[in-house]
Amino acid sequence: MSDRIETDRVTLGILKSHFVAAAESMCHTLERTAHSTFIKESADYSAAIATPAGEIFAFPRNLGVTSFVGLNLATALSAFDDYEPGDIVITNDPYATDGLASHLPDIHMLKPVFAEGEIVAVAWCFIHCSDVGGLVPASISPDAYDISQEGMRIPPRKLYRAGELDREFLDLFLANCRTPEENWGDFKAMIASLGTAERRVHELVAKYGRDVIVRASEDVLTWTEQSVREQITTLPDGDFTFADYIDSDSDGLPVRIQVTLRIRGDEIVLDYDGTDPQVGNAYNVPAFGPRHPFLCQGLINFFLSHDPSMPVTGGVVRPLTNRTRPGTVVSPLFPAAVGVRYATAHRIYNVVLGALAGAVPDRVPAAGAGQAAIVAMSVPDPETGRRRVSVLQPMFGGGGATHRTDGVAGADSCAGYLKNTPIESMETTVPVLARRYELVPDSAGAGARRGGWGARFDFEVLRPDTIVTARGMERTRFAPWGAHGGQAASLTSSVVNEGTPGERRLGRIGVLHLDRGDTVGIQASGGGGYGDPLDRDPEAVREDVLTGLLAPARATEDYGVVLDGTTVDAEATVRERARRRKATPGFDLGRERTEHERLWPEETAALVARRLLTCPAALRPVLKRELHRLAREQDAPLTPEQVDTTLAGPEGNVAGTP
Repeated sequence: MSDRIETDRVTLGILKSHFVAAAESMCHTLERTAHSTFIKESADYSAAIATPAGEIFAFPRNLGVTSFVGLNLATALSAFDDYEPGDIVITNDPYATDGLASHLPDIHMLKPVFAEGEIVAVAWCFIHCSDVGGLVPASISPDAYDISQEGMRIPPRKLYRAGELDREFLDLFLANCRTPEENWGDFKAMIASLGTAERRVHELVAKYGRDVIVRASEDVLTWTEQSVREQITTLPDGDFTFADYIDSDSDGLPVRIQVTLRIRGDEIVLDYDGTDPQVGNAYNVPAFGPRHPFLCQGLINFFLSHDPSMPVTGGVVRPLTNRTRPGTVVSPLFPAAVGVRYATAHRIYNVVLGALAGAVPDRVPAAGAGQAAIVAMSVPDPETGRRRVSVLQPMFGGGGATHRTDGVAGADSCAGYLKNTPIESMETTVPVLARRYELVPDSAGAGARRGGWGARFDFEVLRPDTIVTARGMERTRFAPWGAHGGQAASLTSSVVNEGTPGERRLGRIGVLHLDRGDTVGIQASGGGGYGDPLDRDPEAVREDVLTGLLAPARATEDYGVVLDGTTVDAEATVRERARRRKATPGFDLGRERTEHERLWPEETAALVARRLLTCPAALRPVLKRELHRLAREQDAPLTPEQVDTTLAGPEGNVAGTP
């Protein structure tokens, strides 16, 4: 593969625009012809064009899910030795595609595009399918303990052979889902999207010639790669480590994710040594291979943000290498459940940016909410006798603040471009009444630049025997962190039947069985603040109070701003801030994490993660529980000797040598 760009820059710039336009046309076709609300309204889909080797060279910048640009199609394509025009491959199997599909509801389709008898490109698209069978309606339960509970697995196979539909397979798949008509409608939208790509590639070949298009598709990848390498050289060489947590595994214990960015010259290694073993629920991330984008998405967004002129292509991951250990939560072993993998991917995003802040603190934001609770509802359909399934809302929180701007309200960059579902569309699709959908007062982390406000969504169930799930709900235990003296944000929470005798306060929502008239309220975290809150413009604090999103008492408590009615008391504010001024720390990790790490400091947590991986996989959850029990009982961190003694245990030296 050449590291030089062979197409002249003017022609390449023109073709880059053609490539992006083709990918955007695919997206518009898919979104406008899809049947399910989560695709046509919330935009949980993507479409792109790849080289015959599987690298994406044409990708939309701001349509659909934007976090898949570094995916590689090579493993899925290699399932077949030969292709012919009209073939379409379908798959949703993470373990058979090296993580191209990352959980079973994500249905991927690939269509080789031929010109002059040879494959010149591969059209690709994916959708989040409303239901693929499995344990619960919408297929995703945080409590699933292996992938067989999560729906029907489809290793790469040809849905179409030379233009002929495999009807037997399609009937088998649709018979195993709860929403067959909707799924087939979405499949047809995908097929139309692939056809759009094929037509656009043929038009480009006719206009510019086959060889020019093939060469340009490689050159835009190289263009992106060169831009990223140039940006990396502006970063200081060194090793930069950070960690964060998923709220809990199947035993209620926090799951620690650690990364060390090893920056050398124009390359970065992301080393996940010190990350906890895979968990017995659905939070594992099948991010296999050396460059899976889920493990480096924070860096991808960083590079794309700092050079918006470069092409959005798979070349963005070429200078990056992920190092993981098999059997960890970021590289699980079959048959680990992976349905809620994106909740963990959000935390990985926070971890990577936290490590990057050690290298370039002024260029990295505080943590955003770092969660996207996808609230789905299943109701009995009296007309068909089956159940209808629909997504109500993707519940994000606030974005993290930067050194220049406040965080974005109700949106977090790690969640990509998923959109909220219009209330009118939601209420038309399923029997539900939205009672409240608004920003949450006092949810943002304070700072010289405050975090974005979190969001709240309350709804009433209008039909008996309703089931509600909220996959991906996180930050109910450990708050989004603030940076450079900025404060941590609020926690995520949920409540059923608030203000009634049957009120139930919840953390995560797994599966709720509800009756007519029951209400559910979900409140997503805000974003972390950046910089000392005592440096915030008092007028900006006053404006937040006037909006009703900041309590007057918090203006003084968090920002040292004294208000006299609706105006700032300038002299009192100066005195109050001088009285409270102190040295600005680095990260504010939040009270809950600080307390947890009193028993589990970084050295102990990383040591335990490494030692557990030397134990038999079946014993790791038991041994982790025992280690946490010992730490709680002695109310102090474990020593390395205690860790090794516990892991040897009655089974007899199962720990081995790290």
